[in-house]
Amino acid sequence: MMQASDLPVITIIELTPKASYREESLEAIQTISLAASDFHGYQSADIFEKVTADGSIVFAIILRFDTYANLTLWNDSAQKARQIALSKNLFEEVTPETKLTGLEFWFENRQQEGVVQPPKWKMLIITVCIIFTLLHTFMPFIRQLLRPIGMPHMINTLIGIIMMVTLMTHLVMPFITRIFSKWLFKSKG
Repeated sequence: MMQASDLPVITIIELTPKASYREESLEAIQTISLAASDFHGYQSADIFEKVTADGSIVFAIILRFDTYANLTLWNDSAQKARQIALSKNLFEEVTPETKLTGLEFWFENRQQEGVVQPPKWKMLIITVCIIFTLLHTFMPFIRQLLRPIGMPHMINTLIGIIMMVTLMTHLVMPFITRIFSKWLFKSKG
């Protein structure tokens, strides 16, 4: 039986660079990401930039590891500590690290501070409804679109799944999370 500690884990760190060190901050984040890639269990890294309401820049680094134990090895490593120490003067603010496993990644609430993650049963209900809907609407459309190309059914299905998961991650789940935020999220305290 698979343990929760054996599941893939995503860690997200948001960093606000000092205005005069924007490029240097981005280079430091890329260096940290590259250092993490040398660790066992590392899967991938993404770096995103967002502009806040007040016009400041925030970088988010998303690291994926195959297990929580392997992420912990990276987090507790001398290499990470060294990289953080070298770059600490470049950032005004570093948010606490967020670790997500499973469905939590799709249910981030960026709109409100001080809310707890939704219960797993709520995340499960919404995820099943979305996947069911997309399987019966989006997937047939993709099959029809790809049929003239004449690729094998398995390749068409793979392409459809890639498109469906991408659509869910970047459009559908952020939209659904906003719509159902009152039902999903409870305030702390």
